Amino acid sequence: MSFPPYTRNRVAVMANRLRWGIVSILACAVVGWASSEGVCAKDRQPDSGVPYQTILEFETTARLLAILLDSGRNVINENQVVLDEQEKMEKGFTADVFEQQLLDVFHSRSGTDLRDLESARIPARAKKLLKELVLVSKQVVAEAQVEIKRPGGGYTEFIPAIFGARAATRFTERTHVRLKQTSLAPRNPMNAPDAVERTALETFADPSYPLEKVISEITAKSGSLRLMFPLYTTRKCLDCHGDPKGELDRTGYPREGLQFGQNAGAISVVIPIRP
Repeated sequence: MSFPPYTRNRVAVMANRLRWGIVSILACAVVGWASSEGVCAKDRQPDSGVPYQTILEFETTARLLAILLDSGRNVINENQVVLDEQEKMEKGFTADVFEQQLLDVFHSRSGTDLRDLESARIPARAKKLLKELVLVSKQVVAEAQVEIKRPGGGYTEFIPAIFGARAATRFTERTHVRLKQTSLAPRNPMNAPDAVERTALETFADPSYPLEKVISEITAKSGSLRLMFPLYTTRKCLDCHGDPKGELDRTGYPREGLQFGQNAGAISVVIPIRP
């Protein structure tokens, strides 16, 4: 399946910006040495009692899950013009169409082809969880068809943030691996950051912080690996979150006055570490 021009352009930009990140983290997981993402778990000397290789596998899994959820948000974002067409009920954006675009975007961003998971050089845990996230994401889009096809109802309420929240909630319920969208000033109180997330978000908000660099930690006390994956505004994000600051957007919320490429929050991933 081919993308419309605006989608192809966006995918190319995201691919160039993100491919180095996922390649480096995967290389780190394979050979266990420092990468351009920062320092691998092997070099952090965590006081967790968890084997380094296990930590590396969990970090890779968490990062891939964050990229997949954000890829789904990206697909919704790039199809928003189609979803908002008020004169057409049948918009052609079915769950199957969404799935194909999701797999393409994720492949371009991560280098992992979910259509051929058996040969993918990623942890077995990651394969299982990625497959589950694709499934629940597709279910969310299937159930949203009523909203997408609603006649004469103005703009659809099915936007990237809504998709992300629904997919993350369902995935968490089914796997006990927590996915969450969060920011320093969330519109949805359910997305408010906890203390750990707030610290990471404040770090991401610093303009000098390296682009796309994740923050992760693992401790014996928490018994889990936590990873924060930064998110950045696209031009379509600015339709609701850009200038003029304070003016109500299409959803009735005050605009935040964000600029293109500015950090807009993060995806938080928490994976329980089992012996």
